[in-house]
Amino acid sequence: MVPGRRDGVRVGGVGALIGEASVASNHLPLPDDRAAGPPARRTVPGPVAGRAGSGAVQGRAAGVAPPVHEAATLGFAARPGRDHWWEQLGEKVRDRMVARVGPVVEWWADCHRADTQRPYAVVLGARGLAVSAPTVNDRGGPAQLLTVVPFVPSSLRHAVVVQKPAWRVPGSRQLPAGHSAPPAVASLPLSRGLRDLLGNLPADAQARLQWPFVNGDVLVDSDHYYRGDSHQLEVWAYLAGRRWVTFVSGHGTGLSGAAHRASWRLICRQAEVTGR
Repeated sequence: MVPGRRDGVRVGGVGALIGEASVASNHLPLPDDRAAGPPARRTVPGPVAGRAGSGAVQGRAAGVAPPVHEAATLGFAARPGRDHWWEQLGEKVRDRMVARVGPVVEWWADCHRADTQRPYAVVLGARGLAVSAPTVNDRGGPAQLLTVVPFVPSSLRHAVVVQKPAWRVPGSRQLPAGHSAPPAVASLPLSRGLRDLLGNLPADAQARLQWPFVNGDVLVDSDHYYRGDSHQLEVWAYLAGRRWVTFVSGHGTGLSGAAHRASWRLICRQAEVTGR
């Protein structure tokens, strides 16, 4: 499978330069959701509020309704996958990212859109979001700029969104169970590529990813990555603001047919950003 293109900018936060190196592979582990730690005691507003686990997805909280994007045809590039670009970061960069935000919850790596010969990576950890992007050091040599958005301890929550194939009358539009038509819809300054990707996801996953940023938080950065083909996809995306970070990951199948015949299993995560 091949990765999709990146359409994001560097996230704001604490940055540090680390030299690049090409060394032996040191792949990130993929722990289960319990790696994020125990549920937070404080109340997290928005659609990921409460004890969000693997049970039924709760109804969205009151507030301004996030936009539901239209599905679009996604492009695919014939280049190496995320394991290749993760290895290209070098051991020092990889270890620094994990040390700053681990334990690791999700991650991706790809070639940078501004320099397709150099890697960048995103790591979501229990303690923060880390983004490493290529740059140059004071001597003009290759380096990686590491930016970290730290989380309030134990604030990372998750909810599982599952969509199964369903039969429905052509032309009818059904809302998910427990949802009512919202009175208003806000918009966000997302890249075209991210909007196109979100449009392929279930409406509930779209809402969970965007909810904090149409209800008071200021969106600072966003990025996404996907791999697969026109029939099945693995996806990763995040939105980062001044108060919240949201992250969605998972896979879908049956995407080449009608939208209501697709299957998805996604994990939507949300964490509170520490004051800076």
